[in-house]
Formats: sequence, C-alpha cells, structure tokens
Amino acid sequence: MMTGLKKYYREPLLHFLAMGVFLYALAELFVDDSSLRDSYAIDINQATMVRFLQFQNKAFNAELALGKWQSMSPAEKQELADDYIREEVMYREALNLGLEVDDQIIRRRLIQKIEFINTGFSSDVAKIDEDELQDYFKQHISDYEIDASITFSHVFFDKDNKLGAHQQLAGKALIELNQKNVPFENAAQYGQRFYFHRNYVDRTHNFVASHFGEVFSEQVSSLKQANIWYGPITSKYGSHLVMIKKNQPARLPLLIEVAPQVLQDLQRIKQGALKIKALGSMVEKYKINNTLPQPETSNAGEQHASIR
Repeated sequence: MMTGLKKYYREPLLHFLAMGVFLYALAELFVDDSSLRDSYAIDINQATMVRFLQFQNKAFNAELALGKWQSMSPAEKQELADDYIREEVMYREALNLGLEVDDQIIRRRLIQKIEFINTGFSSDVAKIDEDELQDYFKQHISDYEIDASITFSHVFFDKDNKLGAHQQLAGKALIELNQKNVPFENAAQYGQRFYFHRNYVDRTHNFVASHFGEVFSEQVSSLKQANIWYGPITSKYGSHLVMIKKNQPARLPLLIEVAPQVLQDLQRIKQGALKIKALGSMVEKYKINNTLPQPETSNAGEQHASIR
C-alpha cells in the first residue's frame, strides 16, 4: 500500500492541486476582498457629477460646473449620471483587459487631459487688469500696426477686346468721365465687366495686387484721394480708369481699436507661462535618470534642462 501512495506523491497533477488549495487558503486568510468588491462599485454623487461635467465641457471651473449641475432638472441629472455610468463601466472594463498598455492613442489622450486641466486652472489665475493690458500694448504696439488700405472704383477695358486698342478706348473714356464729373457710384455705366470687382473698399496693397498685379497696386496706392478719374493704368488684364475715395497709409492703432486681439495675445502668453510652471512642478516630483550624452555647454560641469 505504501508503494501505491509513493506513486501518488510523485504525481505532478497532485502537486499542482495541493498548491492551488494552499494559495486559496492564504487568500481567504490574509487578502481583504473589499478592494475587489470596490472595483465594481460606482459612486454617483454631486462631486462626481460636477467633475464629470468639467471634463465633458473641457472647462475646468468647479464653480461654473456646480452652478450648471444645480440648475439641471432631475431628468437631466439622471441622463448625465447614465452617461457617466456608461463611460465609467467601459473605462474599467478596458483597464481590466489591459487595453491601455503600450497604446499611444490613450497615452496622447491622457496627456491632453492634463493639458486641459492645466489650461483650466491657468485661465482662472491669468487675470489681466487694464494697467497690465496698457503696458503690454505699449511694448508691442508695432505688432498691431494697421496695414495701409485703399478704397477705389475702376472702369475696365479688356486688352482682348475686339473693338480696338484698350489704351485708346480708356483714354477717350477718361476725358468723358472727367468732363461729365461721373461720380464713384456710376462707374458701372462705363467700360467692360471686370473679372473680379468693380469697387474695392478698404483693401490692402496685397489684396489689390492679388487681383490686378503688383505694379498696378503700387501705382494705385500712390494716388491721392480726389473726385477725379486717373488713368489709364495698365494691369495684366488691360487698362483701367480709377477714382480714389480713400487712401490711408499704414498706422499704429489705438488700444480701443485692437483691444480684443491684444487681450487674447496677453492671456495666451500668461497661460503658457503658467502651464510651463505647472509642468515644471510635476516634473520636480520625479527622479530623472538621464544616461544620454549631454551636449557641451559654455559653463563646464553645468547642465540645463528646459521644459516647453
């Protein structure tokens, strides 16, 4: 009989089963299964829903999100809770399957969430008063220079017109226009249809050049505002007679003219600085083991790292 028992002692399957029973007994004695149960518990409360609202709207302002939550009807709150439960369940199941491991898309999304959070926090901090806005504008006023612009109407004579030479036709029309004192708004009664517009209002040099050519734009820009017709001025399409209603040179603006753009630029700069500071604080919590060859610096033995 002992011989038969020794045979079972050497059986690998019996060893495996015994080890399983032993591990199960240890787990029952020492492992708290409340953590396992908790992993399948989803808490729905006001704090959770307010946080969920912020991520949904990509606006990390807890006060505004709380106000939004409190203004929602019971049906709307339940619908939001259902959305949260659906997302949370799918998220946890994905984690259980290890789908986040080595997934660059998920990595990028997590980085974007941190950036959204930092942007939300920095937008609350980056307040700008009127004095700061004025100071920034004075230091960077050249960045907001208003381009030269021109307002004019033109009478066009196509170089491919079969009636005759476009310059001769334009010359005759010029005499008639000025003799009759034809105003700006009556230009459409003369000449031929142009490929683009008849009237150009507050257009820049580059815009005019894109329609007529660089040479034409330079010539027109040099004319003075007057109730007379100039020309003929030649473009790549033919000849033109031009009346200038307004010709404004480039100028530096008043703050009131560009205030929204100045405010937006200054907010972006301040938020960028705050994001860099926040990222730097996060990096400081980590020990960086950098084994890469370090570039040479002007000061021996000193290494610099920048975060952007």
